[in-house]
Amino acid sequence: MDKTFLEKRIHERAEKRANKYFEEISYFFYQHTELGGLVLKPVEGDESIPFINSYQSDALFNNQENFEKFTNWKDIKKELVEKYEKEETDEILSKLENINYLLGE
Repeated sequence: MDKTFLEKRIHERAEKRANKYFEEISYFFYQHTELGGLVLKPVEGDESIPFINSYQSDALFNNQENFEKFTNWKDIKKELVEKYEKEETDEILSKLENINYLLGE
C-alpha cells in the first residue's frame, strides 16, 4: 500500500462524510412535503428558486451542483473535506501507533 493510495482513500472518505450533510438536508425537505412551496426569493429579476421540485431540474436541493450555484456550499464543503482528511489521517496514524505498540516496536 503506497502513500498515493492512502491519500486517495482518505480523500474519498472525507468527501463521503461532507456529502452526508447535503444528503441529510435534501432528505429533510423531500420528507416534509408541506415545505414543497418554499423558494428562494428572486434576486435582481431572476426567477425564484424552489428548494425541491421533482419536475424541475434547477431546484436548490435536487443536486449539489444547484446547491453550489445558489449558496456557498462549495466553500463549506472544501473546509469540511480538509477537516475530515485531517481526522481520517489522525485516525489511521493512531491505529498504526497502536499496532506498533502491540508489536513491541
